[in-house]
Amino acid sequence: MNHAPERLTNRLIRWWDRNVLDHPWMLLALFVFLCGLSLHYTLTHLQVDTDTADVISTEVPFQQNRIRLETAFPQDVSTILLLVEGPTPEQTGDAVRRLGAELRRDRDNFKSVYIPDEDDFFVRNGLLYLDPPQLDRLAVQLAGAQPFLGRIAADNSLRGFLGIVGEALTESKKFGLELDIQPLLAKLREAIVAVSEGRPYRLSWQQLMLAQGTGLGLTKRFIIITPRLHFEELLPAAQAIGALDRILARVLKGDLAEVKVRKTGEVVLEHEEMQTIGTGVSAASVASLVLVCLILWLAYRSLRLMFATFVSLTMGLILSMGFAALAIGRLNLISIGFSVLFIGMGDAYSSHFCLRYRELVLRGHPSRAALRETLASTGSALVLSALTAAIGLYAYIPTTFSGVAELGIIAGTSMFIALATTFTVLPALMKLLPLPPQRRAPPGRRPLLLSNWPLRYAPVIRWATLALAAGAAWLLPGVTVDFNPLNLRDPDTESVKTFKYLLQSEDTSPMTLAALAQSEAEARDKIQRFQELPTVDRVMSVLQLIPEEQAEKLATIEDLALIMGPQLDRFPPPRQGQASFEAVEKFHGIVRRAAAAGDGELEPLDQALAVFRARLDGADADTRQALLDQLQSSLLALLPTTIDRLRESLKAQPITLDALPKDLVARWVSPDGLYRLQIFPKKDLNDLDNLREFILEAQRVDPNVTDLPVTYLESMEEVIKAFQQAFAIAFGATTLLLLLLLRSVKDTLLVLLPLLLASLFTAAATVLLEIPFNFANIIALPLLFGLGVDNGIHMAHRLHYLKPDENLLGTSEAQGVFYGALTTVVSFSSLAFTSHRGTASLGLLLSIGLLLTLACALIVLPAFSTLRLPRRH
Repeated sequence: MNHAPERLTNRLIRWWDRNVLDHPWMLLALFVFLCGLSLHYTLTHLQVDTDTADVISTEVPFQQNRIRLETAFPQDVSTILLLVEGPTPEQTGDAVRRLGAELRRDRDNFKSVYIPDEDDFFVRNGLLYLDPPQLDRLAVQLAGAQPFLGRIAADNSLRGFLGIVGEALTESKKFGLELDIQPLLAKLREAIVAVSEGRPYRLSWQQLMLAQGTGLGLTKRFIIITPRLHFEELLPAAQAIGALDRILARVLKGDLAEVKVRKTGEVVLEHEEMQTIGTGVSAASVASLVLVCLILWLAYRSLRLMFATFVSLTMGLILSMGFAALAIGRLNLISIGFSVLFIGMGDAYSSHFCLRYRELVLRGHPSRAALRETLASTGSALVLSALTAAIGLYAYIPTTFSGVAELGIIAGTSMFIALATTFTVLPALMKLLPLPPQRRAPPGRRPLLLSNWPLRYAPVIRWATLALAAGAAWLLPGVTVDFNPLNLRDPDTESVKTFKYLLQSEDTSPMTLAALAQSEAEARDKIQRFQELPTVDRVMSVLQLIPEEQAEKLATIEDLALIMGPQLDRFPPPRQGQASFEAVEKFHGIVRRAAAAGDGELEPLDQALAVFRARLDGADADTRQALLDQLQSSLLALLPTTIDRLRESLKAQPITLDALPKDLVARWVSPDGLYRLQIFPKKDLNDLDNLREFILEAQRVDPNVTDLPVTYLESMEEVIKAFQQAFAIAFGATTLLLLLLLRSVKDTLLVLLPLLLASLFTAAATVLLEIPFNFANIIALPLLFGLGVDNGIHMAHRLHYLKPDENLLGTSEAQGVFYGALTTVVSFSSLAFTSHRGTASLGLLLSIGLLLTLACALIVLPAFSTLRLPRRH
């Protein structure tokens, strides 16, 4: 190793040594003052930007396409999606109306509230969206129900209703309503059981009469909310989601207690992810702190050195945060973790310094002389380590991965801050809190792990390393990438479970593509071409909101209106005071006789009526009447609403683009006249191959298609490209720097060896352990690069002046590498047990990578250091 740079570094360090050790109190006072200024500036100027859209540069093409879509249709940006599900369409609709009204009143937390099918337009014209055969069947059914409606209109009460049903049971299995009587009898039984048990119940006439069962638009409805977000806070949506939860608690009770509302959407997904990360990281931080303290105690065996290390790191972290506030002004979702990088890598500088100092004190050096020699012997290696670590982090600045680029600026500079506090605050504290002089214990037989066995068995280690490297290289093609951010989140959170629930249905899947067209003609052309693709199920646009065959459907609806007659206009509400015990008793007798005659399907209804009558017999007069009134309400309360809906649906008019609701059209046609096309996939997009095929096929029709699938895939590809670019820059710059400073090809190769081998082995480990690279754990690469180079520098540095009888693994450099890596491993290993899958994969990958880096530095590097390069002749 060339000694000229080392001599220059040592002269500079000795000059610094005189100023630090002669004025420790003044130096510490200066740093306390600087930390106070930095902390104040950080608290007043540093913001947190949790908008994930800013993580990738907005200059790349797919981001430009996304921005174009969001600019044209801003209603869908940063929204909360509520999925409202009730037992019946009526309950679901009632819940949607009440929630919509409550949400619109809260202007402090919600900008807008959109309910897709809220407008009366769809009630009036809904029949036009049925296929002709469906409409014909409904028309026949409603025409057959006309006599029943006439009779129930004459006596809309429990007495009248039970009388009609009893008559139908007596005469036949059919009655005025053109439906099997069994569904109605089943609903009647449910109502009787609910009243007997004191539960609310409403019979859905909409499901019975209009042949509308369950599903999207009926028992499943959406509410789309645009909340007010505060991106300067760590949880921008906390206020809005808190207000939403309070509204849900107020509305979903009483007659709406059975209605379920699930939250998802971009805003809720990110909010719950930040909560999960925060909770998991907080618990992991406590565990890490305890483990790090234990390891530092094992390494130093000195509370004074532990205290000095923590003070030095804390001051360095505060100054680094001040730099982040001054240079960037914000932390994004990636750079917010720079403190982990700082502690993980900055701790290595402190560890090397403290262990070398302790080693010299144990040899009998006075404290001041030990500090001076520590600065002289470790200074050049620490400076070179800081330079290479900073290069590895700065290499991300020119990439399109702006989230990591900002991390590189902050963390790269913080390496020099950590070095500065290591050379100033740390020795100043050691000067004030010196280790007491000690005599080294008499040498005895060294244990295996503290011997020179990496040098003694170098040939075996080299051959084993080459074999393992060949095996790892063979596994490399099996490295996988998980592009879907949803897989990184806690699967037990409400937003993730709801998102996956929506994925199960083609009608509700959020994994669709979006394309834009300049005109109606272009929209029709693209729709036709998209629908011809084998990967496309269907295409939705404003044009699909205009029903086909309207003339034929309107004729059917007109005929149906004539058949139903004017009775729909004067349908009465349920009559009060007509819920009599005698009507129930008479009806029960009819049911019992029919069941005794061999109709087994009536036995459950007979049992329910028996229980209900027993409840009536045991009640006083007021309670009995209340139960009867409740049963009448359960059966007939919603019938007038259904009749009103039916009457309105018979007033359908021809639908044109101009006739559609304005807020609906605004979600499909922009103010500038851009038509939005929504493209639904035919295959499962959780499969990466299906996703690529779907996107590539669609891009043949329109290269600028966008939306979630494109964002997921293209973002991951940009991330991979950024890391490849950064690694190439960092590796090239680091190699050049090492060659310039070390002036030795062999030393340069030795320094790079742990990095290269650890990277190879870590990639192979992801294949064996089935850990795909993802948006979260790929951030581990900068840390592995920095520590891999640093460890190589320290070990190569010590090997140069290792004495023949000296124990390599017992030196301060080897111990510093070991304990520095170990503290970082335990800091991150606790993350592997968090519920957030992305954070857990980051902790697991870092733990594996750091342990492999440690093994390569302590074992493989010394073994290869005994090789001699061929001399040039």
